[in-house]
Amino acid sequence: MINVMGLTGRMGSPAGRGIRSMIQWVAAGTAMAAGPLAPVFAESFELPGSVPSVMVEQQAPITADQLSSGLTASSLADSFTVATCTDSCTSCGDGGCRCDGGGDPPGFFQKLCGIHDKTGACWVGRADALILWRNAPPDRLLVQTGDDFASPVLDANQLDSTAAAGPRVSLIRRDKCSGNAWEATYLRAANFRSQRYLPYSDEFAYALAPPGIYGNNDSQPFEEGSVNLGSRLQSFEFNRLIAEGQRLRWLAGFRWVEWQENFSLLDSNSQLGITDLYETDTINSLYGGQIGAELLVLTLPWLRVDSVVKAGAYYNNAVQKSVYSTNEVPSSPYSVRVGDSPASCGFIGEVGMTGAIPITSCLDFRFGYFALWLSGIAQPTQQLSGQQLVPNDVESGSLATNGGVVVQGVTLGLEGRW
Repeated sequence: MINVMGLTGRMGSPAGRGIRSMIQWVAAGTAMAAGPLAPVFAESFELPGSVPSVMVEQQAPITADQLSSGLTASSLADSFTVATCTDSCTSCGDGGCRCDGGGDPPGFFQKLCGIHDKTGACWVGRADALILWRNAPPDRLLVQTGDDFASPVLDANQLDSTAAAGPRVSLIRRDKCSGNAWEATYLRAANFRSQRYLPYSDEFAYALAPPGIYGNNDSQPFEEGSVNLGSRLQSFEFNRLIAEGQRLRWLAGFRWVEWQENFSLLDSNSQLGITDLYETDTINSLYGGQIGAELLVLTLPWLRVDSVVKAGAYYNNAVQKSVYSTNEVPSSPYSVRVGDSPASCGFIGEVGMTGAIPITSCLDFRFGYFALWLSGIAQPTQQLSGQQLVPNDVESGSLATNGGVVVQGVTLGLEGRW
């Protein structure tokens, strides 16, 4: 055995220095045989209150306040999307977190916004519900009393309608969400209805007011009756809009409008056992060009107000059909149909004002006022004097296009952008 204590005490001697060199050489050889030293890892740690990781598309400058409080979609511009990952998520995707292929996918309108952001295109879709009223037809006395005084009972200008409802849908393609645009719009409103009942009277009889209806006059009194006037409207237009700054767009395009009306008067005389029915239908199909302008009236953080004015001259393809039926003569009914193309040059004007309240960045609630004016059209009550439908006589007829109507009301709907 080696006396270590003895060696230790004599390390400073020549023999001690030799023994020390030999020990160092043996230690170095042992370390080389054992291989390279293993790396040393620090313990993992996490700073308290660290900010969750985020992914930002189309990177924009981020302030120190945003980094300290975390990013939210509402704190950034609408031009890009922000999604925040929670501890249970493994990655971030458009519109929300992705957890191994699961998680909440982006909603429909968020997807549309994403398409808009990536492509730079701007499509606008509008869907409105129309609640409209029409004004009464022009003056034309229909019924008077059958006594010697011949007092007026019912005039066509008393046939105001109840409200009618219908849809209006629009698709608009704007250039980079501003400036010039293409627009297509369809609207329909049906079942404008006006009804007047002439109650039974045993004191005096009713009679047709001069000059009568279809040549039938006040020599045919009756005891009670009813009058109906129904109408409907539909329209399609395709317009080009040219921007004049950021608030004004000029408009020019093509439009088709159809206005249809039906009039009927039913009377009965129980003493004579006679029933008469007078019916006239008119259809106006108007085709033409229009010009106008759209103006952005007001812009607030919570409200946008737009207005529109349109007007144009139209080719009117008009038709009227009149029928007289009576149980007094077995050979009835008697009818005549008259059409003309073009029957006249019609005029159509439109005004509107709409407010939009944002629901999301891509969806607005719309409300407003709408009015449409048509002139130079055929209306049933204007045809009653031009037809000759008398029993045992030759039928004849004509077409009058001197009528006009105003349709107006409120609109409620939604506007989506993508």
